[in-house]
Amino acid sequence: MEKMEDVVVIGGGPAGAASALWLHQLGLRVMLLEAGPAVGGLQLRSPYSNVWIPGLLGKSGQEVAGLLQEQLRAASVPHIPGFRVTSFRRVDASTAWEVSNGSRTFRARYVVIATGSKPRSAGFVESDCVAIGPGISMERVSVEGRRVAILGGGDNAFDQAGSVLRRGAASVDIYCRRRPSAQPLLQRLVPARHVHVGPFDADQTHMTVNGIPYDVLGVQFGFDACIPGGLEVPLRAGCIDVDQHGAIPSLPRIYAAGEVTNYWHPCVTTSFAHGIQVAKSIQLNLLAEAAESASEIAQEAVVEC
Repeated sequence: MEKMEDVVVIGGGPAGAASALWLHQLGLRVMLLEAGPAVGGLQLRSPYSNVWIPGLLGKSGQEVAGLLQEQLRAASVPHIPGFRVTSFRRVDASTAWEVSNGSRTFRARYVVIATGSKPRSAGFVESDCVAIGPGISMERVSVEGRRVAILGGGDNAFDQAGSVLRRGAASVDIYCRRRPSAQPLLQRLVPARHVHVGPFDADQTHMTVNGIPYDVLGVQFGFDACIPGGLEVPLRAGCIDVDQHGAIPSLPRIYAAGEVTNYWHPCVTTSFAHGIQVAKSIQLNLLAEAAESASEIAQEAVVEC
C-alpha cells in the first residue's frame, strides 16, 4: 500500500495534467496516473498547428502534449504512465478512496477522474483505407488522387474534409444523417453538392456508401467519454454528470474534469480550465476540513481545562 495522498488524478490529458499541476503547486500531495505511455491525451493524436489555444500559436497538438510532459517534470509533479485503473474502493466508509490497477494501489482523500474521450468507431475498424477520428488516424491514410467519403456532420468531419482536399484528394463527399452541426466557417470548406444529408449505408468491406465506391472512408462520428472501470458513475448524454464545482454529488470526494464530463464545450482550453477549477475546489475543501478539525481540537482542549 502506498502512502496516503491528498488527491489521485486519473488521466493525463489536458484536464488531468492541469489539475495535477495546480494541486501540486498549491502544496497538496498528488499522484497523477495515466493509462497510456505518455501524458497528453488526445493532443498526442494531433499533428495540426493550434490557432485556438491562447499563448500557444503555431504549436501542434503533439507539441502541446510535449510541453505538458516537460512542465510536469520541471515541477516534479509525481506521475506514472502505463497505469490503467481497474478498481475503486471506499475505505471503510471513511474519507479515503483506494484506486488500483490490480497490482499496485493508491489511497487518497480525493479522486479526480480526467480520463477524457476517444473517437467513436461505430463498428468500423482502422485500416490503410479507413480512418477513425481526426488527427494522425486521418493523416496516415494516403488520399492523393483518391475518392474520399467522410462520415459525420460535425466540426471534425468538415475540418477533415477540407484537409484531405488540401492534401490532393480527387473528391470528397460528406455523409451525415442530420443537418450538419459544424461551424459555418468549416461548412464553407466543402461545396454543398458534396454534402449528403439523410440516411446512409456505409460498408467497410466493399468500401461503399449508399452503393457508391470510395477509396477512403473517414469516420468522424464524434467522441465517447472514457469511463474508468470499477466505478459506477452518474451519466448524462454518455458523459459523467458533475456539478458546477466538478464534483460528482452521489460519490463523496470524487470529482471529474475535462472531456469525460458534460460540463463545458469539449476542447483543450476548456479542459485546462476545468482541471484547474477542480483543483481549486478540492484545495478549498481541504482547507475547510483542516480548519474544522483545528476548531474541534481547540474545543476539546477548552473542555478538558
